[in-house]
Amino acid sequence: MMFKNSTKLLLANFDKVWKLLVYHILCFAFCFGLLSIFYSFFVESIVSAWQEANLSGMFASGTFYGYSVSNVLHGLVNAAIGFFATIFAENVWIGIYFCLIVFYLLPFLMNVGKYVVDEMLYGFMSSAQKQSFTGTFLRTLGKSTQFAAVKTLYAIPFNALIFLSMYGLSRIQNEIFDYILPLAFAIIPAIMFAFKQTFNAGWAPAMVVFDVGVAKAFAIGNRAMLRRGARVFSTAFVICLLAIVLSLILGLYALIIILPIVLPFSDIFEMTAFFSSQGMRFYADYDTILTPKKLEEVDKIENAKFIL
Repeated sequence: MMFKNSTKLLLANFDKVWKLLVYHILCFAFCFGLLSIFYSFFVESIVSAWQEANLSGMFASGTFYGYSVSNVLHGLVNAAIGFFATIFAENVWIGIYFCLIVFYLLPFLMNVGKYVVDEMLYGFMSSAQKQSFTGTFLRTLGKSTQFAAVKTLYAIPFNALIFLSMYGLSRIQNEIFDYILPLAFAIIPAIMFAFKQTFNAGWAPAMVVFDVGVAKAFAIGNRAMLRRGARVFSTAFVICLLAIVLSLILGLYALIIILPIVLPFSDIFEMTAFFSSQGMRFYADYDTILTPKKLEEVDKIENAKFIL
């Protein structure tokens, strides 16, 4: 039901997909502008790593047919390692600068946008109210930056584990495993993303709905998500798996279409899961109000003291 209700909300709020897409383009453009200070250095390093990994032509079509997935994964991991080895060998400070921009500033800006979208969704879900992205962005800038700063740091270990899992898969040298790799490449990252989202899904919604600080919102959000932990995890897993499988089937260029939809859909799913776990009524569209089970019906007896 979470997936179905999230889909309804996505269709009723599809304008947020375009607004978030424009915001993400601006974020990437801003970060690219900062990196362009060393444009020649980065381009030379990327081209060198790309050629050494022999990635040319690998993404011309879908890659969901056995051995090619193994080639692409090996190539991507080797190219990433080669790129970072090159920039840090040439200039450590430029390497640190690149990592700060790509692994902190960009996710920070993306998390600010996530908070803004959650605030807009709260207005629609609670009273079928539409809000402007720019107005909401400016109004919530203080809280969204607090959330984004902490959330970005919190996510780094999870993202590192996901990369390490991809690295581990790419190091397996076995002809039989090459044909299993497409399945492993789809399922393992989906499981890890779903696990990460289960413990993050209620964070921003709790901060938006209850107007509390970052630390308290994290505790409230986790408690809410774990009330329906299995449902939250399974739905997050399905969303991630669909995105990965479609990318594998349709090829790299499909990400241009998939990512702009998956990112806001993920935000909508988190708000849906939070409202449902709290037993809060919400608008799924302009004509439909959903009434989840009340909080005391889904909570455990030992957690009754937390019911307000």
